[in-house]
Amino acid sequence: MALPGIFKNHALVWLSIATGLLLSASWPARGLPLLAFVAFIPLLFVEEKMFSDRSRHRSMGFFMHAWLAFFVWNLLTTWWIMFATLPGMITAVVINSFLMAIPWWLMHVWRRMHEGRQGVLPVVVFWLTFEFLHSKWDLSWSWLDLGNVFAAWPRWVQWYEYTGTAGGALWVLLVNILLFMLISELLNGKGMPKRVLWFSGLTALMLAVPIGFSLLIGSRYQERQDPVEVVIIQPSEDPYRDAETGEEAAARTAKMTGLARAMVTPNTRFVAAPEAAMPQGIWLHQRSLEPNILQINNFLAEHTGLSWVTGSSTYALYDTEREASPSARPLSGSGKFYDAFNSAIMIGPGDHFDVYHKSKLVPGIERMPFYKALKPIGKLVSSLGGTAGSLGTQEHRSVFRAGEGGPVVAPVICYESIYGDYMTEYIRRGATMIFVLTNDGWWRNTPGHRQHHEYARLRAIEMRRPIVRAASTGFSSFIDQKGQVLQKTGWWEETSLRETLNQNQQLTYFALQGNVAGKISLFLSILLLLAMVSRKWIRRREKPVIQNKQYN
Repeated sequence: MALPGIFKNHALVWLSIATGLLLSASWPARGLPLLAFVAFIPLLFVEEKMFSDRSRHRSMGFFMHAWLAFFVWNLLTTWWIMFATLPGMITAVVINSFLMAIPWWLMHVWRRMHEGRQGVLPVVVFWLTFEFLHSKWDLSWSWLDLGNVFAAWPRWVQWYEYTGTAGGALWVLLVNILLFMLISELLNGKGMPKRVLWFSGLTALMLAVPIGFSLLIGSRYQERQDPVEVVIIQPSEDPYRDAETGEEAAARTAKMTGLARAMVTPNTRFVAAPEAAMPQGIWLHQRSLEPNILQINNFLAEHTGLSWVTGSSTYALYDTEREASPSARPLSGSGKFYDAFNSAIMIGPGDHFDVYHKSKLVPGIERMPFYKALKPIGKLVSSLGGTAGSLGTQEHRSVFRAGEGGPVVAPVICYESIYGDYMTEYIRRGATMIFVLTNDGWWRNTPGHRQHHEYARLRAIEMRRPIVRAASTGFSSFIDQKGQVLQKTGWWEETSLRETLNQNQQLTYFALQGNVAGKISLFLSILLLLAMVSRKWIRRREKPVIQNKQYN
């Protein structure tokens, strides 16, 4: 059957779009991850066509096709950012898709620079390097790391305790490449039966072995019995509406203690409340005078050994500019400076108080990227809905210890929970449980909060730690060490949950070593880029010699 003319004339464009559509359809929480194993095949055919006709196509032509594919994926998967910031959504989609196209373009350039038929395997190295580096800089946005595609299917990726999500990206890319080579052989009338059988067998193994290995790990993994009872409260306050008076703040705090009181037993060790659940910000130098903290202390006095972990805005005061941090701002009319933080705090028995400041900040919302360099345009950024400065951070991860020999909590705030490599420092510092405090109502009832919830399941596998996920307007849940959801609330539901979880003190390979695949890929990418640069330099040196020989 003849295809419509638009498909014939724009076949490469439609193939690029197909890759974006397939990746979007594979994504959690409601996508089908199996589609990720074929999603890159259309783009690989685009690359093959443009490589074969490289005399007619420039390398930047392929870059534009790759950019289109990833633009479609980013737009269809993260459009919900617009409910927090429309300019931020547009910026994230455009820049992230642009960056994703670079590894594919580098692979294409590599092939064009070498004589004979070169394979596409370098894209695996370049892609893993991209994901590794992308998690480290001011414009970091690792929401669409390829390995996250299996977040809703944790039984398939129990081996993430060794590789993290980079292993999932490697798996997806290799299967796509093998299937592409198999299909190419089948479409080639001169294809050799032995090659077809070889690629068929190798593809089947590449699909089956990781799944089988994961199922084996999952069946053999048993949690050590070390129970800790935790209560989650989900107050479901509108994130766009702050408490305007002291009376309203007191009422919100009373609602939280009421939700907790309905679930707390004599065995409960922690109450977990969401990000920014404290209705008013806390000045750290006078925290003992904060009325909302006093309310919680009064509640804790009724329950022996109970600690309260919650999110809060906090502020640190500096008497002079010399004392102030780089992120500090002037306190109007006082000559002093202060830092604003998105923090997690733990209030415990005996006036115990601990604080952790969120340090993986959302670009453009909590932090202006490259703040020092872009400070002069801060007012413009503010007018577009971003932030002209930055919240304060801390250099290292810190943990909350519930007494001598008690459970040790990793306080993870919202966006930080999508960074597995980043979270390993909590575990190396002794965390035996992970508390994810988040407020997902910024994105309304969209795929955003569902994706965010599923990603936490991967962190449980990577670290082999139970997850206590307290969300104000998303899904609160308890997740065991194998990524299985034990209990889960509804969206924007005012409720509380109680569960007994087993803490764990053992370190996984990933928690100990971090993203090894990313580090190895970075090294290999440097070698490949050096080879490309040296080859280009050699060609330029040889060109005049060839021209002189032709002249003579």
